[in-house]
Amino acid sequence: MRSRGLVVAIAVVLAVLAAVGVIVYTNNVEKTVIEENTTAVVVSEQDIGTGTELDPLLSSGAFKVVNVPDETLVRDAVTSEDQLIGAITSAPILANEQIPLSRLGEGPTDLLGVSTGHVGLGLEVGGPQAVNGAIQQGSQVVVYATFSQGTVITRESLAKLLSPQQIEEFFEAVQGGADPATVADSLVLVSNFDFTVTLVKSVKVLSIQNPTIDETTGRKSGGASTLVLDLEPTDALSVIFANEQAKLWLGLLPEKNQDGYDAEAVFGIPVTKLLGDEAS
Repeated sequence: MRSRGLVVAIAVVLAVLAAVGVIVYTNNVEKTVIEENTTAVVVSEQDIGTGTELDPLLSSGAFKVVNVPDETLVRDAVTSEDQLIGAITSAPILANEQIPLSRLGEGPTDLLGVSTGHVGLGLEVGGPQAVNGAIQQGSQVVVYATFSQGTVITRESLAKLLSPQQIEEFFEAVQGGADPATVADSLVLVSNFDFTVTLVKSVKVLSIQNPTIDETTGRKSGGASTLVLDLEPTDALSVIFANEQAKLWLGLLPEKNQDGYDAEAVFGIPVTKLLGDEAS
């Protein structure tokens, strides 16, 4: 009887060991499959704001390595903490999200992404003039300026819009048939009407803060939009001057017309109506 009981006990132990072995084997197989279809990436254990130096966070152990499925792997994701040494964030990083290299810089960095040879120019444009708050970061916009009656017009400014002959005709038309000799010597005149010109055909919006949205109505509250434009230096000068002397309007460009349009200036009435078809 004791021998039979011992056999039963041994059988139970062997069965348990076999079950444990199956479980261990299955887990190992599943782990192997998981590891073969995942990639180890570095994530932060806390939210990190724009412009944050990462070296102190590395020292405090704020990062960890996790495996993510290959189908969800972010392009150029950070896979080693060595890639974070000396870096400063150029965009926010959320806790436990993959960190693309595009969100990192080294040392003092251009957080807005101003193009080489350009300047980032800040503006405040209100209400309808800012497309009612519909402009977003990365949008391409056209910049218009409306100058009111009484604005001083120079030949230099007109040279950007009209040919030399058209300028002479323009001066004659707006001065009401004054002596041609006097007109020919004129360097400036005072406009007798409002006129609108295209200052910049197309420019990228680097950042923008639109009016807040009313939670009860779902509509944008009143107020101006503050934005930064990626302008060439000469365009920046024109926009600064116009911002002081005129009313600026922004137009949102569609995806298929990111380079803008060739639109004639309007001097009270379209130039073609003032000077004839030669101005077109």
